[in-house]
Amino acid sequence: MQTVSAQIIANKKVLLRYDIDVQITAGKVTEDFKLSAGLPTLKLCLENASQVILMGHLGRPEGRVVAELSVEPVRQWFASQGFSADLQSGKFKILENLRFDPREEAGDPGFAKELAAMGEIYVNEAFGSYRPAVSTTVLPSLLPHYAGINFAKEIAVLSEVKNNPKKPFVAIMGGAKVKEKLPVIEMLAQKADAVLVGGKLVHELRDYHEGDPSSPALPVPQDDEVRLESVRTLSNIFVGRLNEDGLDIASETVDAWSNLISRAVMIIWNGPLGKFEEPKNDATKKVAQMLLESNAKVIIGGGDTVAALGQYGLLQTAEEKTSVSVGGGAMLKFLTDGTLPTIEALK
Repeated sequence: MQTVSAQIIANKKVLLRYDIDVQITAGKVTEDFKLSAGLPTLKLCLENASQVILMGHLGRPEGRVVAELSVEPVRQWFASQGFSADLQSGKFKILENLRFDPREEAGDPGFAKELAAMGEIYVNEAFGSYRPAVSTTVLPSLLPHYAGINFAKEIAVLSEVKNNPKKPFVAIMGGAKVKEKLPVIEMLAQKADAVLVGGKLVHELRDYHEGDPSSPALPVPQDDEVRLESVRTLSNIFVGRLNEDGLDIASETVDAWSNLISRAVMIIWNGPLGKFEEPKNDATKKVAQMLLESNAKVIIGGGDTVAALGQYGLLQTAEEKTSVSVGGGAMLKFLTDGTLPTIEALK
């Protein structure tokens, strides 16, 4: 897999797959972390290519045109960031939400050919969009293809975590989606000095452990019950104690974890540790502050984690002092499998 460079795209038409799936409220972008993360690649392309055609998706319109999911607010955001002249001249063009066309997620080769005809070079700068689709895994088979600057950086950082983590190594797993995170917990437990588990994940792990098939959102296959038993026998996994209402990890857990965090040389964190939207639930904030004050190499991922950092006013500091991934799900998938469909498409 090669990373895009000025020489590669000089005077070429570039199809740039970008992560534009951001929060939009009342017709305006209200959380722009993903958009900002790709700017080095966009600027490189605009400075060297003859034209940049940016494409991506917003939400899940399911193959229908949904006005609220139009890319217009994203176009306005780029204009506000100094790209207005390029947009007006046509050197910088933004395609409408690709998911308005059902052929995008269906992987339709005809749709891929239509998109490929617009450009000469394909660049993927959407690390978080890792599932197979025309714009992520089919287009690279039709054009010379390269990874964006941030895309390549994400792979390098996560490869170190998976293959050669610095010790002492601490992993913090929160949020929900135990079916996605259990394999990652198992993998990390083999490499980390401590795996700290909090958030809704604590409840979901308990459901798995008790084998509660009545959970409507989380059926429990027999093999996962067995796998969880094997996880719970590992002494370096610390499942946080919850507070009285069960919406946050308890303060004594935060205190106990602080010693492990302060000694760590590398830390990876994915998922908030409680219902952080309520000010009384401050465990996520306290742990975030510990990470930012530590001397460890810190890697952070997950949309809710980024949202929590934004709510606390810590996101800018986190971007300066840590590696913040644009793709929480992609991070977990990569750590489990060691690759992604989009990475394989770029090879």
